[in-house]
Amino acid sequence: MAGRKDVPFRLFNLRYVPLFAAFLILGIFSISLSYLAAALIIAVALLCLVALVFTRSLTRGVAVVLALTLVVGYLSAFTALHVRNEVGLEGYYTVHCRVVGVREEEGVYYAEADGLTCGGKRYAGGITIQTDKPLAEGDRVTAIGSVSIRKITFSTAFDALQYRKGKKYAMTADVCDVTPGRPTLAARIRGKIRDLLLRYQGDRANGFSYAMLFGDTSYMEGADLKTMRSVGVAHVFAVSGLHVGVLSAAILSLLKKLKAKGYVRLLVMIPILGFYAYLAGFTPSVLRASVMILLYLTASLLGMRYDDLSALSFAAVLILIIRPLYLFDVSFLLSFLALFGIVSLASPLERAFKKRRMPSFLASALALSVSTSVAILPVSATIFGSVSLLGVLLNVLIVPLASLTYLLTLILLPLAALYSGFGGVLIMLRSLPLAMIEMGEWGASLNVTGEHSFATWEIVLYYATLLFVGKYSLARPKVKLVAGAVVFATFGILLFAL
Repeated sequence: MAGRKDVPFRLFNLRYVPLFAAFLILGIFSISLSYLAAALIIAVALLCLVALVFTRSLTRGVAVVLALTLVVGYLSAFTALHVRNEVGLEGYYTVHCRVVGVREEEGVYYAEADGLTCGGKRYAGGITIQTDKPLAEGDRVTAIGSVSIRKITFSTAFDALQYRKGKKYAMTADVCDVTPGRPTLAARIRGKIRDLLLRYQGDRANGFSYAMLFGDTSYMEGADLKTMRSVGVAHVFAVSGLHVGVLSAAILSLLKKLKAKGYVRLLVMIPILGFYAYLAGFTPSVLRASVMILLYLTASLLGMRYDDLSALSFAAVLILIIRPLYLFDVSFLLSFLALFGIVSLASPLERAFKKRRMPSFLASALALSVSTSVAILPVSATIFGSVSLLGVLLNVLIVPLASLTYLLTLILLPLAALYSGFGGVLIMLRSLPLAMIEMGEWGASLNVTGEHSFATWEIVLYYATLLFVGKYSLARPKVKLVAGAVVFATFGILLFAL
């Protein structure tokens, strides 16, 4: 046709992607409620779709697909919960497995395996075996005893939020035969890194550095971990977008200097991010960050516009379709909420700070810290029992320092493994983790914390307000300012004044 222009299909800024993510999340969330409450929420959501169709905000086809997404979300989560709690081994069995983790408490060993074999059949979900026989990572175990399913419920936040980390089965072994074995590749690599850090940084700093690399805080001193949690900066230990972003930025900067083309950058980043996700245990936060970075590179390669909210929504849909119960995992919640706060609030806050003649670098760091802290506040208060008023300030100081420490550690570890002379630099680098610990202890000593048990309706109101005052709302700035000030001041009083 004359004059017709072909418009490229825009995969990365589809305006309906956040809606699909919202309806999928709503459907999954409904399984945590009673049948009556879930039915009411689904009915209200469907009525809203009908209203949007009549106002011509949505087409009928899109509304039908959104309704199906809502139902699919509920059914997939219901099925996953049923399989997790009801399907599998229960009784007295002989099982075979390979140990992937061990902890010892007062002479009792708790061995963890990712899967088990019984009667020639492989069962997924993992198992924790309690025995008095010494075990090591990589050992092959044949155990005889009572196997039970560790059911998860939504009666408390803790039960639901431990879904990913919790092994499906628990076993008290009456008989346990052990064949020494070799740990997994990931475990061997982590072990080598742990040995290097221990050699050059000592007990305290190496536990901090190791936790930053892999999100494993088991080697940290208990007091240090408790301190960092109490002041709201323990997220630097959760392998997340911060870590993947720093790693990706360093590699992409190197590729840019080498004048690598767009498709080369994409092909290089796919295995690197995949391998790092493997080492970190495929946590939701790493998967989210990796998916978004690969979407960004693909969009750039195809000459398409990249939209943060659409990419975030796409990553959420991709993860939740495969693992719907990840919606109740602490890593998933904090990672997605923190980034939602950043993409929604960071740029308006940065502009506001710059209008007050704040230096650009400080405005950017403060906007990032405030938007993240505001976005995760109700979840942090619910999970950890309290939030720190100093968290915003400490994040401005600690996050850049943590990023620098993470990047330098990544660079120096392979160099120190090849040539011991670089170990001296690793020794000097330990001053950075120790400095962050000192900052955390200073913040904890001030004891400026707040506590409040958020009800469901309060959380809904809070995040509805967050969405309303963000950059994706079309409301007037003054209206946003008043609404945000009233709601956030109210929650501030609940947290710190009552």
